[in-house]
Amino acid sequence: MDVKIKKILSWTFPYFGNDHIMPYGSILVTDGTTERVCHTKGDSYYDNDGYQYITFNRRRYEVLSSGNPAHGMKISLRPVA
Repeated sequence: MDVKIKKILSWTFPYFGNDHIMPYGSILVTDGTTERVCHTKGDSYYDNDGYQYITFNRRRYEVLSSGNPAHGMKISLRPVA
C-alpha cells in the first residue's frame, strides 16, 4: 500500500541549544486503512545512517523535506530498502 502523510502535527527547526541539527517533528501517517502518529528519528549528527526516518507498520520510511520554510515546505516519505 502507498503510505502518505495525512497531517503534520508539529515540525521544529532547531536553533542553538538544541540536540538536533535537522528539522524534526511528528506526523500523522496513513496507508488507507491504518492511521498512526509517527515521530521522526535519526539525525546525521548522532546516527551513522545520515537520514531522518519514521517507522510505520514495521517498515522504515525516509522523511524528505524540500523547499523554504518562509515560502512553503513539502514533506514526503520514501521507502527505505
